[in-house]
Amino acid sequence: MKRSTPMGRNIGAKVQHYRKRMGLTQKELAARLQVNGCDLSETIVGHIETGHRAVPVFEIDKLVEVLHVDYNALFAQD
Repeated sequence: MKRSTPMGRNIGAKVQHYRKRMGLTQKELAARLQVNGCDLSETIVGHIETGHRAVPVFEIDKLVEVLHVDYNALFAQD
């Protein structure tokens, strides 16, 4: 499957890193996103983390909020 984000800016890998740093499972992250008005399932979180799903701005806003990081943390090049 084709990656939706360039390798150097793999937002999904960063989402996974910050999710794990908070000690959350994909299911728990999805639940927190849902409580904050972003209806993502555990499966969609997995697709984001593997880079197989593009992340719209609205979802990035919610990820930043739930993961307690700033935008630069998700967009920084590796």
